Amino acid sequence: MELSDAARILDDGPAEARLALAIDATAPPEALYYLMGDADPEVRRAVAANPATPHQSFAVLAGDGECAVRAALAGRLAVLAPGLPPPQQDRLAHMAWTALAQLAADAAAEIRATIAEAVQELPAAPRELVLTLAADGDIRVCGPVLRLSPLLTEEDLLGLVAAPPTTATLTAIARRPEISETVADALVATGDALAIGALLGNRTAAIREGTLDALVVQAAEVTAWQEPLVRRPALPPRAAVALAGFVAEHLLAPLAERSDLPPAAAAQLRAAVATRLAGTARPGETAQDAATRATILQGAGALTDAVMLRAARSGEIAFVTTGLAGLSRMPRSAVDHAVATRCAKSIAGMCRQAGLGSATADAVVGLLAPGIPGSTSVAPVLVGDGELQWRVDALARAAAR
Repeated sequence: MELSDAARILDDGPAEARLALAIDATAPPEALYYLMGDADPEVRRAVAANPATPHQSFAVLAGDGECAVRAALAGRLAVLAPGLPPPQQDRLAHMAWTALAQLAADAAAEIRATIAEAVQELPAAPRELVLTLAADGDIRVCGPVLRLSPLLTEEDLLGLVAAPPTTATLTAIARRPEISETVADALVATGDALAIGALLGNRTAAIREGTLDALVVQAAEVTAWQEPLVRRPALPPRAAVALAGFVAEHLLAPLAERSDLPPAAAAQLRAAVATRLAGTARPGETAQDAATRATILQGAGALTDAVMLRAARSGEIAFVTTGLAGLSRMPRSAVDHAVATRCAKSIAGMCRQAGLGSATADAVVGLLAPGIPGSTSVAPVLVGDGELQWRVDALARAAAR
């Protein structure tokens, strides 16, 4: 658009024409600069959002009395921010950063949050701007920079932990990558359960071994900490063994499956899991509960021959069928079919594949194929390997169909 055409609209154009000019990305910068003082807030909002609007107008628009105008400018500057050099290196960049700083102190939290999202990872952002956002009392504003800004120092973080503008400040800092042991200790010292839980779930946070040991003790009561502790990398062996004594049952398998423990600690852990889960059925335990218990024991490497023998002799059908399926690596449907048809030889074949001893296999066959004349005579030691394998293969093929 030519400047002369824009001038005619500015002189006597109706509101619709001025709005169209304010939206036009080809409008002369001089016209857009003039329109930022238009009486119609919709026109000013369009000017603020227009990528052709000159940087010289940013400070005025950032102080506009209409929130919608400032919000439009915030959106525009959010797009520009990643490409801006530090303010001291470029005059136009200085204008943009100055407006961003104005908006970072805006009365509207939505506008401040837009700025925070835009600058959260930018190393070129002015440090004062980032500190302003980090100290904001609204988590939508402080959260992004607390989690990700590279400009916040350990001293900054410790100051915010000591005097958090909001309780959510602590949780946001706890989620920050590469937290130092000093900051982690400060967070733990606050006693904020949510922040400590977030810290434990932060896989890159450096936490002293002594601090972890203390948190493990408290986790017996603070159940929300148990899962992040179980899944925490480089968990001290004594902490892992201690957790096995009280964590929720569904966490025992991932705890025992850890591959970073020394052999002695891993053996202690499996023993602890077995102690908790391998006993007799609990009062009120459903078939699903029993099956889940067997699955957890298997995942923990604690579903031993002795455990299967005890369960079979106790008549725990759901536990034994689930355990047999897992140990033999057979589909559960194949085990169920063998049980439903009382096929003692098929069950014996799966016992052989599961690596169960003869006494255990005999007990399992007797439990899952009861009432079959001479069922105990088909124990694996009395049936040929070929027939047992044939029956197992047939069940596997049937389950796959």
